[in-house]
Amino acid sequence: MNQNLPQELDRESLNQLSKEQLVEMIIEQNKVIRELQKIIYELHLELERLKVSRDG
Repeated sequence: MNQNLPQELDRESLNQLSKEQLVEMIIEQNKVIRELQKIIYELHLELERLKVSRDG
């Protein structure tokens, strides 16, 4: 499960990156965050659906 985790970032390694590299990293992180938010929302909907079917 941990195989897909991104590498750890520290201040020293980030300071060595160019502005363009940092911007690209932020854009990619934003894509991942949006996808994770979508997954969380879908899981929340599924959880609510399961609660209703269990209680109904």
